[in-house]
Amino acid sequence: MKKVLTTLCLSASIASASMILGFGVEADYFTPEITGDFQYTDNGVSNTNFNGESDSSYQLGLYFEHPIPVVPNFRVDFTPDTTFTGSDGSSGTNTVTFAQTDITAYYEILDNIIDIDVGITGKIVKGDVAGTSINQSGSMVIPMGYVAAGISIPAIPVHVDADIKYIGYNDNTVSDMRIKAVWEVVMGLEVAAGYRYESLDLDGQDILSTLKIKGPFVGVGYRF
Repeated sequence: MKKVLTTLCLSASIASASMILGFGVEADYFTPEITGDFQYTDNGVSNTNFNGESDSSYQLGLYFEHPIPVVPNFRVDFTPDTTFTGSDGSSGTNTVTFAQTDITAYYEILDNIIDIDVGITGKIVKGDVAGTSINQSGSMVIPMGYVAAGISIPAIPVHVDADIKYIGYNDNTVSDMRIKAVWEVVMGLEVAAGYRYESLDLDGQDILSTLKIKGPFVGVGYRF
């Protein structure tokens, strides 16, 4: 009897922990295209125009949620080197490579059939420009607001999630939006299909950008 009670208590503790703690990982295959102009002037002047060039890449994400009210939940999204080749404005081309890491702290405002999260993101963007007469590298950290929402569809294992990261100041606006449909295949395992849209309108000391990066993605995820 004592062993039975011990087993029941242990099972209850594990179940309780699973309800109040959440951890998940995601991996997507991403096929973005790029349009707009990008100028970088840190060491010489680099002008690049893009007209729908595309690349194949991937996205990784992980998150951790907990029941402590005053401590935010955390999420990290990583988009590795994505390379696009565009015109340098004359007879040559430039190759521009971007890598992004988003670190987000957020709070759950609502967690039911409808989920709402609100927080802040630090977007770390690293870029490399290479061409016939230019070879430069640079990075910047962009603080952004973060809002995410999701809705579960009753009676079927499908939910729709969307999130937006945004900041606007002076003549600069940066946004990063995703929407996806998620199917819960078995307990914990999910597959997803969605679309991502990024806009980088920057007018800074070293960077002038009117870039739009957008494209579909498909992926898998697991919730622990």
